[in-house]
Amino acid sequence: MKSVYIFITALLSLLPCLKAAGQQAISIRVMSMNIKEGAQYASCESEPYSALINEYSPDFVCLQEVDYKTNRNGKRDWLNEVALQTGMLPYFCKSINYQNGGFGTAILSKYPFFKARKSVFSASGTREDRATGWIYVVLPSGHTVRVATTHLALETADITTKHIASVNSDIFAEDTQTPTLLIGDFNATPDSDPIKYAKIKWQEIAPGQGNTIPSSGPNRQLDYVMGYPKKWRFSNYEILPHPELSDHCFIVADVSIDVE
Repeated sequence: MKSVYIFITALLSLLPCLKAAGQQAISIRVMSMNIKEGAQYASCESEPYSALINEYSPDFVCLQEVDYKTNRNGKRDWLNEVALQTGMLPYFCKSINYQNGGFGTAILSKYPFFKARKSVFSASGTREDRATGWIYVVLPSGHTVRVATTHLALETADITTKHIASVNSDIFAEDTQTPTLLIGDFNATPDSDPIKYAKIKWQEIAPGQGNTIPSSGPNRQLDYVMGYPKKWRFSNYEILPHPELSDHCFIVADVSIDVE
């Protein structure tokens, strides 16, 4: 009987190890880039942004304030130029018609995506509609992730909170199982009601890492890397001030999550 007891005790002690052995980590590098009014700071040229992306070699880039063939950017397909220069795959999410073209958010992916969606938030009291876009990607490991880019409304805290609620409703209407990243310009500081609301559903993966605006001397944080479910972690998180490219600092982060 004593030997049976010892065997069972030993077996129970191994269960956490057996569970851990059945898990694998999804590890990816992401960037967030609000490029300010269609890359106006760099005269709408694509090469300076592509060079920075190539320097850090992310798996995904989430962009905000992207022009598509507007008068302002000389009728250029700016996103596709960056895609060609980086070897990444583009997804443009138009928020509004602007100057005979489009203006919105975008994603660049190192890997092919098998599904792409967007949600456009429109509400009374806002100056413009705003698009959140997301893609589904099967990584080389065989695991699926969902990556979203967003640029939240800024008119009032109540409107920003409603925008987050709208994004949540649209993203999670599809599924609540896929590990998800929501990245971009939230137009809210960490102690604000919109971010407190966002954190009901989302995890800020690297809180307290630093301010992101203005790029010439950041004094507040508006840009975030959020994750769902709340099991993400980070091994590296850098805030990149490039005043010659945008009023926002960019972010590059190495994040991971354990999956079965």
